[in-house]
Amino acid sequence: MIDITRRQALAGMGSLGASLGLSACATPITPFCPTDPTISDPFAPLTIDVHTHVFNGSDLQIGGFFEWILGVNNPSLKDFGKILAALGRDFAPSAAHELAELQRIEVVLRSCDTRGALQVFDTNRQSGYTRAVDGLNAALESVRAGRIGQSSSVSREISQQIHDLPRTYSEYRMAPLRRLRVSPESITVSGGIDFIIRNFQFRYVNVYDYLTNYSQGKARRIDLLIAHLVDFDWPIGGGQPTPTSLSDQVRVMERISALTGGRVQCFAPYDPMKEVAFSLGLSPVSSLQLVKDAVLNHGFIGVKLYPPMGFAPLDNASFDKTGSFWNQIWIPSALHRSDLGVRLDNALSDLYSWCQTNGVPIMAHTSPTNGPSVSFEGLTKTKYWRKVRDAFSGIRVDFGHFGDSDLVEDKGLRARHLSDLMDQANGQFLYADSAYFADLLSRQPELQTSLASLMQHSKKKGPAALAQRLMYGTDWEMVVLEGPKSDQYLQRFEDVFSALDNQSLGADGKLSDRFFGVNAAIFLGLKTGQPARQRLDQYYGLGSKPAWMSKVDKATALTA
Repeated sequence: MIDITRRQALAGMGSLGASLGLSACATPITPFCPTDPTISDPFAPLTIDVHTHVFNGSDLQIGGFFEWILGVNNPSLKDFGKILAALGRDFAPSAAHELAELQRIEVVLRSCDTRGALQVFDTNRQSGYTRAVDGLNAALESVRAGRIGQSSSVSREISQQIHDLPRTYSEYRMAPLRRLRVSPESITVSGGIDFIIRNFQFRYVNVYDYLTNYSQGKARRIDLLIAHLVDFDWPIGGGQPTPTSLSDQVRVMERISALTGGRVQCFAPYDPMKEVAFSLGLSPVSSLQLVKDAVLNHGFIGVKLYPPMGFAPLDNASFDKTGSFWNQIWIPSALHRSDLGVRLDNALSDLYSWCQTNGVPIMAHTSPTNGPSVSFEGLTKTKYWRKVRDAFSGIRVDFGHFGDSDLVEDKGLRARHLSDLMDQANGQFLYADSAYFADLLSRQPELQTSLASLMQHSKKKGPAALAQRLMYGTDWEMVVLEGPKSDQYLQRFEDVFSALDNQSLGADGKLSDRFFGVNAAIFLGLKTGQPARQRLDQYYGLGSKPAWMSKVDKATALTA
């Protein structure tokens, strides 16, 4: 490990980035031989995971995320906020640290030495895991001793599972707490610990874990995973940046994309609150400029929006009339303004206009969950997206989680309302994804029935039928909160769509091929001649191209 201070990291980012080839013509290299059957199959059908996250604890306000969001929605996780507060801000590798490490191991990766690469990954993964075990136990003791000004009370389940963590990662993967403790609370806490452990790791180690544990199906391998960065600096971060700035996160993810042969592509985050703060002189960073730079100069292909953090997709001005809608304690008081809604609408319209003009896809969290306030749950309603569709005809939007990740319990109502927006007039590029469909892991037959019903509802809409618009997505790393069964996500969806393939549900071609790959390729703009593909062709230049490109070309050759 390379010990580097934050000041040294920031001072050296420019020269480090240049030495690593962070230009508009980066040539990708691969961490495994392209024919390695554990992660690749050139003969398997195109498969894209359109909704993933690759981050660690320096990339988000993880303490606030547990305190304001995960702990509120699930009381079993509440006490993790105290543990994370005791850990502080600097427990995870920064972008500068990771870039230096990637530079160190580049020779091994370039040589296509699979055994050597695996040894490097395993060594770094064990190192991150050791830091996590030591850090979690030390933080637990600190909380109990009352050294951070918090209550000394931590749930027995959390305390026990932290104490039971084995010393090696291989033992952890096989530990009894992962196999035998099956009460709802123990599974939830186990998932929370799994999620936190990942936040101690290098980001590329988490990618490696995805490729080896989550991307292998019965007949499919993930050819491309789309990683979405998040920006919570203003909604729950008090206006303070994360330990690793977003611009540095963009650079490290660009490098990871290169090191995986383009298998990882990214969406940059857009926060209209930060853009409003920038316009008011409260933030030195423009969220819109970060997005434009990432897409135009660093190989990113889209934009991530997170409305339940405190903004509707449009029509925020209507909330200004209430006078107190945004006067929440986690939102900086400088934004407690009577015109915040109008300013949010202007900031969002600027983004939509640019994305519409340049064919840049947007993925938006459309489930009412994972926001800091019950009053914010309604911000994801279909009526706001209808306003976006009608004002920005042809805009590309993926309705992340398809309106509600609890599709069975919701009876598909929110999903049906969103699918009704999909038409060939203004909504020809409105899509949805299957991220964090927890029902898949607990009520698979019911989920299959719900999906069939939703598709049957729209089957006569031709190109706008849901069968032509629904995409495979996992919400990994978040879905690991559901426990060990989450690594069956791909295989279980293969089973669901193998059964749905036998029904006439409006797909042009084989339904499963549409769901797992073709729909995503078209939405993302990866088909030859589409805007994102043109930008990526220019970005990669004459160098080697990602292997998924040839699969996309073959799979979309006959589509309109």
